[in-house]
Amino acid sequence: MQIGFFANVEPMKQRGRKSAASRGIFPKPHLVPAAPPPNQPSPPSHLAPEEVQIWRDVVAEYRGTTSSLALLANGLEAHQRARECREAIDKEGMTVEGTAGQLKAHPLLSVERAAWRAFLQTFKALNIKV
Repeated sequence: MQIGFFANVEPMKQRGRKSAASRGIFPKPHLVPAAPPPNQPSPPSHLAPEEVQIWRDVVAEYRGTTSSLALLANGLEAHQRARECREAIDKEGMTVEGTAGQLKAHPLLSVERAAWRAFLQTFKALNIKV
């Protein structure tokens, strides 16, 4: 006696994208809100004062693993690079003279754009709202 039409049908395998829960086996490095630890990690020595202040603000609100702090340092290096490019562009102008005397976009514009993108992607990966 057959119970129903689907009695002998095996369940379907998952198709399409995997759910966020099934991908959570190896979570990405991230910083989580927490009380500031008593011994906060010091910022990398090569960062400028502006980026050191961002480091201190972030570390005061979040705690993370060594890898997430390394990722934060890389993001702040990109921030510093973008800021330095902006300062040079502000000083020299948005355009430069080409070899034939024509005006062309300043070469640092693309470097600045890439550095800002890297900074924003880093903070997004660390789950920090900018």
